[in-house]
Amino acid sequence: MDHLDWKTFVPWAISIATVLLGIWQYSDKQAQANREPFLKKQTRLLFEASETVSTLANTTDPAVWKNARSRFWTLYWGPLSLVEDVRVENCMVKLGEIIPPTKQAEIPALPFDDLRTASYELAHIARNLMIKSWDAKLDMKVTNSFSICKDG
Repeated sequence: MDHLDWKTFVPWAISIATVLLGIWQYSDKQAQANREPFLKKQTRLLFEASETVSTLANTTDPAVWKNARSRFWTLYWGPLSLVEDVRVENCMVKLGEIIPPTKQAEIPALPFDDLRTASYELAHIARNLMIKSWDAKLDMKVTNSFSICKDG
């Protein structure tokens, strides 16, 4: 072949590039579709953990507090462990040092103010994880400074 026939080469190159781009896009969408059930479950459990701890920190109703405490320990020992990262785990451990176990009959004075800062920090740590997990491009400040739920 003495010279390159551009009239033949260009359409073939465009066709091959289009096919490769289609394969890449399909693969990318399939990978996201495979991650989505996990991410949805993670999001639901992180919201639930944050809401549960907030209830423990703010309710004045002993029955509501006992139910929230029971739910906290259920999340702590099971479902949340499936989806949390090390920062959420560390915060939950710190909270577990503050929240009495369910076998303890007495409850603290309500509202349980000792949990307010940790509840706030858990919410921010959970938000940071969700933003990272979903690779969300949100114009939100990522909080990295915590007093109770420190790493390590």
